Amino acid sequence: MTVNLSLVFQKILNSFHAAAGIDMMKVILPIFLAAYAVPLTCSGSMRSVPTRPIVESFPICFNDETIMGFCLFIDARSDKEKALDEQRGCPAGPVIIFFQGHAQRPDDAYEFTSKLALLSRSGMVIIPVCDTPYGSDPTFHGDSGKDIILMEIVRFVLAREGIAANGFVPATGMPVTVCGMSLAPEKDARGTQLVSIGWSHGGILARRFAHAYERSVCSMGQVCPAGYEHWGPWGLTGRFIGEGLMITSKMRNGHVKQILSSAWGFTKGFMGDFSRSVPAAVRHLYPAKLLRIFRDISDCSRYCDSTSYKASHLRHIAVIFGREDSCMDPKRQLGINDLSHVNPDDVDRFNRTFYADVECSAGILTLRILPGTHMAPVIYNGLYAKTLLADLGELVGD
Repeated sequence: MTVNLSLVFQKILNSFHAAAGIDMMKVILPIFLAAYAVPLTCSGSMRSVPTRPIVESFPICFNDETIMGFCLFIDARSDKEKALDEQRGCPAGPVIIFFQGHAQRPDDAYEFTSKLALLSRSGMVIIPVCDTPYGSDPTFHGDSGKDIILMEIVRFVLAREGIAANGFVPATGMPVTVCGMSLAPEKDARGTQLVSIGWSHGGILARRFAHAYERSVCSMGQVCPAGYEHWGPWGLTGRFIGEGLMITSKMRNGHVKQILSSAWGFTKGFMGDFSRSVPAAVRHLYPAKLLRIFRDISDCSRYCDSTSYKASHLRHIAVIFGREDSCMDPKRQLGINDLSHVNPDDVDRFNRTFYADVECSAGILTLRILPGTHMAPVIYNGLYAKTLLADLGELVGD
C-alpha cells in the first residue's frame, strides 16, 4: 500500500490548526517539518557515520626523530556508493582533508567533521594530526615539518582504501615512514584530488598544504582561520585567552558539553605533545625539544598571503569568519565595518590583500561572515558545513 505522506502531513497540521489555533501551529510546524524532512534525506543517501569516532595513532619517523601521529578517517559512503566508486576507479569527488585548530585532537568538532563527510560529494574526510616536529634539520621544525608528515598520514590512510593522491609530488627528498612503512608515489593506482579545509590554526595548515601539494589539492576552505593578521605569539595567546573567557561566560546559554569537549581536546593535545617532548629531549640529548610546543604557538601566528603561499591553482577558495569571534575578529583583521553584510568591495579587498595571485573577477573566492564565536564550527556545525561545501562546489547533489 502506498501512503501519500504529504496528504497525511497536511491532515495532521489541519487537525492541530483546528484544535489549538494559529499560535500553537507556529510551535508544531517546525517540529513536523524536521521530522518529515530528515527520513527523506537519510533514506535517499543511506550514508552514516559512527556515533563514537575511533582515532588511530602511528609512530612517524622523519628528520632523525620519531614522533606520534594521529588520524580519524570518516567514511560516510553507503555500500552502493563504495561499489560505484570501485567501478568508476575513483571517488565521486575530492577527498576532504581537515586540519584541526591548535592542539586539538582528530575527534574534536566531530559534529562538524562528520557533517562534512555526510554532505560532501566524496563522503570521506581524513583528519591528520601529529606532534610538533623538531628533528635535526631546523628547516622542518614546526609547521614546515607538518606539511610533510600530515601528507604522509593522508597517503597512508588512502592507500589502505586502494586510493592514491592524484599528482602527488614529494615536497622533500627526506624519507618519511608511517608505522615503519614508506610509501612511494603511486603511478597506476586509482586516485583522487584533495580539498584542504582548516579551522583556526588549521586554516594556516590548510593553506600551506594547498601550496605544498598544488598538483593534488584542487580547492581550499577555512573556518574562523588564523593567518590574516600581523601579530606575535604573545599577542595571539592573549587574544585566544580572551576569546576563551568570553566563550566560557556564554556557557549558561547552552552548548556546555560541546565547549567543554573542545577545551578538553585542546588540553589533551597540548599536554600530550609536551609530555612526549620530555623523553624525546632526554633520548636525543637535545633539550631544545622541550620548546617545540612554543614553536607550534609561533607558527599559529604566521601571516599568510600569496607572497608566501600561492593559491592561483585552486578552483575554489571558501573562507568563513564567525561574527562574534574576538580572536579572529573579521572587523579588526579584514576592515569589514558591517558584519551583517559583506559587499563586493570587501571581497575584492580581501582578494587583493591575501590572494593577489587569484583573479578577482573569476569568482574563485568567497568570503562569508556567519553567526558564532571561535567555536562556531562546533555550535553551528550544520550551517558551517553546508555553507562551506556549497561554496567549494562539494555539496552532494549540487
